[in-house]
Amino acid sequence: MSLRFFPTYALLAACGTPPTASGDELSSSHGRDTRSDTGAASNVPSHTDSDRGDSSAQSSGSSGSNLGTDRPTGPEDPLPTLYPADQVHSPVTPSVLERMEALSASATGSSVDVFMKIGASSTVSHHMLRCFADPALDLGDYTHLDDALDFFLGGDAAGTTPFDRASLAAESGRHAGWATSGDPSPVDREIAAISPSLGLIHYGANDMGWGSTRAIAFDTYFVNMSRLLDRLEEDGIIPILTGISRRGDSLSGDRWVDAWNAAIRGMAQDRQVPFIDLELASRHLPGFGLSSDGLHLNSSPEGACAMTPTGLQYGYNVRNLIVLESLDRVHRTLDLGEPPPDAPVPIYGDGGHADPWEIDLPFSHVADTRDSPHRIHDVYDGCDAPQDESGPEYVYTFTLDRTTALRLAVADLGDADIDVHLLDETGTTAGCIARGHRTVEGTLPPGTYTVVLDTFVNHAGIELAGEYLFAAVECLPHDPACAVEL
Repeated sequence: MSLRFFPTYALLAACGTPPTASGDELSSSHGRDTRSDTGAASNVPSHTDSDRGDSSAQSSGSSGSNLGTDRPTGPEDPLPTLYPADQVHSPVTPSVLERMEALSASATGSSVDVFMKIGASSTVSHHMLRCFADPALDLGDYTHLDDALDFFLGGDAAGTTPFDRASLAAESGRHAGWATSGDPSPVDREIAAISPSLGLIHYGANDMGWGSTRAIAFDTYFVNMSRLLDRLEEDGIIPILTGISRRGDSLSGDRWVDAWNAAIRGMAQDRQVPFIDLELASRHLPGFGLSSDGLHLNSSPEGACAMTPTGLQYGYNVRNLIVLESLDRVHRTLDLGEPPPDAPVPIYGDGGHADPWEIDLPFSHVADTRDSPHRIHDVYDGCDAPQDESGPEYVYTFTLDRTTALRLAVADLGDADIDVHLLDETGTTAGCIARGHRTVEGTLPPGTYTVVLDTFVNHAGIELAGEYLFAAVECLPHDPACAVEL
């Protein structure tokens, strides 16, 4: 595969083979003002387009299906900083710092040294971050993180530290829709209790089961996560998103892990907030850092915060380290005023047919067809598809240098109906290879291909344009959904 943009900051690279098994869970020019004195002063196959049929199931606890229809549009450049897929930590660039500063400036009454935890069982676990509150803790070779550790240990999270706080917004067995359901919601109650400035978010495994197919669950996940991210940003809380680990408990779930992580990275990229790639960080560990249940991470007998070479052979130890590293990256740039350490990674093209975005796999992107001036393709006759796709569209292109099994997945918000079309190198409707309401899956020979995310127009002539999440990933070996030759 080839590409014209190049990742420049690979903080951690690892390699491995995914597991197979089977179940589902899953003070300076840049410094922030202290907004309160509570802390110390000292980071599947497609469905028909005429009737989506599943909109009512998009979110438990949701108040309707119009999420995102009134959301302000993003910056003029749809990708001010690309988040490369070969980095554990998303880059902190000038645009990322600017975004975090804007969120911080909009907050009122929150504590800069307090973060909240939002998630399910792996967040509730006593192995998750709590050991950082142990006064006898020794960071070993990671003493450069001492300042961030001390800073957040000084935060008052309702009488305890943010590390060992039992969050009201974390409960076993929950999915992302739960976090914002109810009045007040779990997130509302935790915000009221501790006034955080940062939100550590970890959802995904349980969310994979929230739908009759993985593709429907993928769409639901985007809706629920968007609602959660909107809620945090409403209070000026900076989200820090963590990807999910491999699924040793569920073969079908594991086949979608890479698409899920692409989605999480894409949502963080869209909002220019931090992303942590847990799967990449744990890929090299024995058994992928998973416990005997194949779902949750394991921890070292030395303790989950043992930052020794043997300790860092365990999943929770690695997760705790990379979360602390992310907190440190935010603290250094946002609180201490250090310059952004990373340069932007460009993407070439403008999303039009004459100059499509040039991508490589894996790739993810959140965009809004209401912002697109492009509307060339109407009916994809090469796929014998009668659907009216005369609404606005965005175009991507990629080149494969080997036979590749791939999954293209799209999710959308509110009343938007954005469909995915795979075309040959001509980029014409006559060159349509496959299309889908939610996914295109299959195996392609080497060559150059075009993907069009196009807006469906219903029988009343209404363009269902809006916000979408696009993920393009390679499939795991022996994934039957991707075995068919396209």
